[in-house]
Amino acid sequence: MKHWLMGVSCLGLVACSSGEGNVTFTTYGEDFIEKEIPASAFEDGWTVKYDKFLVKLGEVKVANHEGETAAEQTAAKVYDVHRPGPVNVATFNDLASEEWDEVSYAIAPVTDATAGNADAEDVTRMNTEGWSVYVEGTATKGTVTKRFRWGFPTNTVYEHCENEDIGDGVTVPKGGTETVQLTIHGDHLFFDDLQSADAKMRFDAIAAADSTGVVGPDGEITLDELGLVDLTALPSNQYGTGGAGSVRTLRDFITALVRTVGHYRGEGECSPRVR
Repeated sequence: MKHWLMGVSCLGLVACSSGEGNVTFTTYGEDFIEKEIPASAFEDGWTVKYDKFLVKLGEVKVANHEGETAAEQTAAKVYDVHRPGPVNVATFNDLASEEWDEVSYAIAPVTDATAGNADAEDVTRMNTEGWSVYVEGTATKGTVTKRFRWGFPTNTVYEHCENEDIGDGVTVPKGGTETVQLTIHGDHLFFDDLQSADAKMRFDAIAAADSTGVVGPDGEITLDELGLVDLTALPSNQYGTGGAGSVRTLRDFITALVRTVGHYRGEGECSPRVR
C-alpha cells in the first residue's frame, strides 16, 4: 500500500511540474496566393494571380490520441489569405505543457461565420451562398487573359495534422507561446492528378473551357463551363482521378482539389475527411 501511494504522489508531481503554456494559430496563403503563381510553375506556361482567396476556418482543436482535448474553438471565421499574412485565427492560453499530437481544423460551409480579416460584404456572401472557399483571379499566357470567380461548398475536416520536420500536432512550451500556422495552398487548384505526388500544374484545359459555353468565349471561365468538360476528352496522361468514380468533369476535378488546400505549418500534411 505504501508503494502504491508513493506512485500516485509521483504521478501528481509530474503532472504539476509540467506547467502551462499557450498556442496561437495563424493562417497564411504563401506567395502563390499573396503574389502569383509564375509561368515557370505551370507545365503549359500560364501565370495565375489571385485577387481574393476566401476560406471559412473553424473547429480548431488541440487534443491527443488518447481522446483528451486541451482546447477547441468551434466558431468559424472568414479569412482572405490573399491579404498579407500570417493573420491570427485563435489563441489558447494556459494549456498543459506537453505534446498534443492530434491537431485538427475544418474548412466548412457554415452559414453563421464571422469576419476574420475578410470584408463584411464577403462574409455575408460566403454565408448566403453556403460557400467554404471562394477564389477570384486571372490567368495570363502571352496576350490571352482569362478570369475566374469560383465558389465551393466543400465540407472538409483536416485531421491528424503533422509536419515532418516538427512532428505530430503541437508541443505546448512551459511558460511560453507556440505559433502554429494553418497554411493554405492555392497552387493545388491547378494540379493535374488527384493522387500522384508527381502531379503538375496545368491551365490549358481550364482556359479552353471558356470556348465551351453557349455564348462562346467571353474571357471568363465559369464553373458551369468546367462542368461541360468531360475528363475522358482530355489527354490520357492528365487529370488522373485515382479511381474516384464521382469525378467525371473538370468542375468535379477542381472541386476535389479544393479539399486538398489545407496544410499544416508550411508543407506539413493533414488527413482530409469529407463530410
